[in-house]
Amino acid sequence: MKRLVCILILALFMAGCSHLSVRHLEKNPFQLDQTDQLSMRYWNFEYISMVENGNYVVKGVAMPKSEVIPGWAEWLHDFWISVYLSDDQGRVLARDLMVFPTQKLDPVEGVRFEFVMEPEKMPSSRDTYLTFGYRMSLTEDRFQSPELSRPLTGEQSVFFASEGAVAR
Repeated sequence: MKRLVCILILALFMAGCSHLSVRHLEKNPFQLDQTDQLSMRYWNFEYISMVENGNYVVKGVAMPKSEVIPGWAEWLHDFWISVYLSDDQGRVLARDLMVFPTQKLDPVEGVRFEFVMEPEKMPSSRDTYLTFGYRMSLTEDRFQSPELSRPLTGEQSVFFASEGAVAR
């Protein structure tokens, strides 16, 4: 019984020490009132960061990278985008998330987004960075559900990709 209590205490301690990290993702220095671009594996993000009503607001458009997305992919399912503010060690200071309905993949118009973040505290002596995360499933048919895919039979084509924060 003593051993079980020790293990539980250790697990709770370790959980309390964990944090979200984006150290592994591409990032830009966080700068206000200027247009920036960030290229990730399957999406290019063009955005502007500003302060509105004491919050950080990030507005822009995500453009799919047609050169790396399968040519048959036409529909975007289970799609979300996150924005993260982090310190120089990749520790997430603030974040926001948008979930999008199923939609046609549009390499011309992309996907518009607007995030609002309320960081608890911003480091005044260290650099701050901005990055994005996303998750998506792509199919060739709108009504083809990625959850029902049978990858071993070859009957449906589903492409899945994800980049985001990890717990450390």
